[in-house]
Amino acid sequence: MGIAHVSIAMFRSTFTRRNRGFSLIELVVVMGIMASLALVAIPWFTKISQRSALKSAAREVQTTLLAARMKAVKRNQNVSVAITPGPPVVLAIVEPQPPAPTPTSAPQYLALPPRSAFMYSTPIAPSGVIPFAGDGRIPLVVTPLATPGAYEYVLRGPVGVATPNEVKVQVWPNGRVVVVTPTDWY
Repeated sequence: MGIAHVSIAMFRSTFTRRNRGFSLIELVVVMGIMASLALVAIPWFTKISQRSALKSAAREVQTTLLAARMKAVKRNQNVSVAITPGPPVVLAIVEPQPPAPTPTSAPQYLALPPRSAFMYSTPIAPSGVIPFAGDGRIPLVVTPLATPGAYEYVLRGPVGVATPNEVKVQVWPNGRVVVVTPTDWY
């Protein structure tokens, strides 16, 4: 009976010693693993955030172009979108002046966030204006460029990043507006 009592006492002392907490070495190893995971994850999350900002800027441009097209169809009049390149990219929907009894409407402006994207070329028209006719189409005064049949411009961003990405916004002669994201992001 004495031997059994001693082994139970040893078992209890070992068990209670194990449940006291973690050793300093165990904590340092776990913190090292967490630090290495953070070093890998932070750049990945940064790239995702930058891509999201660029896609959002392109969607804002698409929405503005589609709104101008809808206004042109609704009123059966020409409506244009004037694009000012550079950070920030500024879009203005320019409508024809209504008849005199109606109050005049000022152009509607949309400025993209300054660091989200910049436009490094405006190949749609020499003046940077995209006109929509009353039927929702683009008149033939605009010359097509790189993509056969489509007029496009390129948003590059985010501003200040070493390897910025590009998103193209295409405007087709029939009035369709498409955002083309790259298959390979940087």
